[in-house]
Amino acid sequence: MHSETLVAHTVNDAIVSISNRIKVHIRCQKCGETFILRGIRDAKGRIETGFKRCLCDNEIDFDIEPLA
Repeated sequence: MHSETLVAHTVNDAIVSISNRIKVHIRCQKCGETFILRGIRDAKGRIETGFKRCLCDNEIDFDIEPLA
């Protein structure tokens, strides 16, 4: 019976973490390439997607906006 409670708790945690995700539209200012990714908003309000670099090797100049 204890293991059933543990499994139910794990499933609830997975549902909560999925619902915290937000879609983000990223556009490279250098070449114009666009990306749509999912990310998680941190405590400071920033969105972390793991995106690091465009195909053109641009690492700093992007337009980033959350999608509703």
